[in-house]
Amino acid sequence: MRLHSPARSRTLPRAHRRSSQNATPQLEPDELSRVRRWILGFATVNFDLEFGPTVESVYPYVWLSPSESDNIAFSSFPDCPQFEEGTQSHSFRLRDNTVTRHTRPGHVDRPPPIDGFLYGFSHFSQYKDTSSKRGYSQRSLVILTHHPYPALFYAVINILGPLYSQHRHAMLETACHNIANWPDPVNGASLELGFLGSVFQVNLPGNSNEQQLSDTGTSVEKLILAATAPSSLQIITILEELLSHLWSIWECVVLCEPILIYAPSPNVTSEVAWWLRDIIRPIPLSGDFRPYFTIHDQDHSDIVNKMPPKAGLIIGITNPLVERACKHWPHLLSLGCNRSQRTGHAQVREKDLAGPKPGWTTKTHNRYTSKDRALLKKVEDACHGDDRLKMEASLALRRHFGSRTNELLVPLHRYLNTLIPSLAAQSSPSMYTQRKLKPFSTKDFLTSLKANGSPLPFRSASRRSEFYSRWLRTPAFGLWLAQQEEVVEEALRDSPHRH
Repeated sequence: MRLHSPARSRTLPRAHRRSSQNATPQLEPDELSRVRRWILGFATVNFDLEFGPTVESVYPYVWLSPSESDNIAFSSFPDCPQFEEGTQSHSFRLRDNTVTRHTRPGHVDRPPPIDGFLYGFSHFSQYKDTSSKRGYSQRSLVILTHHPYPALFYAVINILGPLYSQHRHAMLETACHNIANWPDPVNGASLELGFLGSVFQVNLPGNSNEQQLSDTGTSVEKLILAATAPSSLQIITILEELLSHLWSIWECVVLCEPILIYAPSPNVTSEVAWWLRDIIRPIPLSGDFRPYFTIHDQDHSDIVNKMPPKAGLIIGITNPLVERACKHWPHLLSLGCNRSQRTGHAQVREKDLAGPKPGWTTKTHNRYTSKDRALLKKVEDACHGDDRLKMEASLALRRHFGSRTNELLVPLHRYLNTLIPSLAAQSSPSMYTQRKLKPFSTKDFLTSLKANGSPLPFRSASRRSEFYSRWLRTPAFGLWLAQQEEVVEEALRDSPHRH
């Protein structure tokens, strides 16, 4: 049995669908405001024979434009051949229609987005149902939130999803009561969050670009680093076919190269997309980032077209038609199901797999840095080991690339230190001199780089210079430099030497 793909799903006028978004009792205003600190609500999505995936309700109620409702509905369902019966979780990121929010008088219950996007964390289930004309029941429960906390919200939806399947709306009410009792989501906080009989130990990032690392004294299994990638599948299992290419892939992400991620299932694309985002922290995300992207997305024509893809664009897809429309993209990261891989709690049928063969394909990139061959050997061996070895190797891989990102920035920090005004200049009556770094000079930085080097193991001095010259031209560098200037200038303003 196959899911209806978007190419076959009916895209009739969606405005005529019945919706019960506001048909259930709602929360009291005070409790609602406390829930909205963390989430907008829980969307329930069902498969309609006439319209395809359809948002049935959102609890607590929040107004959605018709295009947003369609976007959420299609993004909450897998867009590919799937298992006969089972469940899986995945995530997506949609542009938040802030304009439409202000066109509805009285709809002030929806807080503004943090970064311009709405995040969805979906628990999809498919089971045989003799009462259905199709013979199957297909539903999704989706957390809608403005917080990009994948590790946290995967933990939440993986508990709530199965319970909702059994108890329906009563579980959503209980979940909201639990979330209303959570403390405020303060940046950098360490929290205990009670949820449906479980207690999450959660660390929130200080900011969206913080590289979250666990305390060595804390059990990794019990601690949730909210902004890190989810790990329902160990990353080395997902990436087994292309482990030797990870150093090239890391370089491409750092250099804001557009990357197309293809996999048979959205839980794989979304986990890999979040992982790629995570390993380049503290470098800011400068391009569009879509863990799971469908042809029904309102931005589809802007992202999938014949033009060269925009810098920093990372999208995860499962539809071979989209992959074929992106043949001109410079980089393809293709992930297939190996002989033992399971997607959530459901086995994907080998005969149903389509699309490009697993592996890393690049038309333009030639690696600049050397691989860590000892780590590569350890990770390759762990792929054939037990779950503990796979978890340890996955963590080691994350730490390694996090360290490489920090090493990349060492020459930049060293040069920026030379741009800080001297103590004498800080005491000058000139306000401009006191508060401003000296201008960044690419020529002077490259001279400093040549003299002092970089901790990164480049394959040659010329490759090192070429890599940094490229990175200085990326939008990510511009964002990173602006953040460094802000931090330094705030420190200069607060410095006693001003007075």
